[in-house]
Amino acid sequence: MQLSRLEEELLNALQEANPDTILDNTPLIEKLDETKKTSTIIEEKQKEAAITEVIINKEREVFRPVAAEGALLYFLCIALCVLSHMYSYSLESFKNFFFKAMDETDV
Repeated sequence: MQLSRLEEELLNALQEANPDTILDNTPLIEKLDETKKTSTIIEEKQKEAAITEVIINKEREVFRPVAAEGALLYFLCIALCVLSHMYSYSLESFKNFFFKAMDETDV
């Protein structure tokens, strides 16, 4: 957004500038330099953001097996009450399944 705003201001300044004295227009040249510097900074930050995104996606995939085990555990506990209504209230059975799932996970 900042780059877009600077480009728009630069284009407006170029449009309003006198073609005969455009090379002597110091504020216009300063605005051009500012836009160029800001553009360079934004490009560097975009490259850093792309690298960070790749790292975050890679790290997030490490937790996918844990999430799958957690979802399996949740739906298993929900389905246990079909066997017997006591499973819907048994914290001990839930803890057993939970810790078993945690032990079997590689993470």
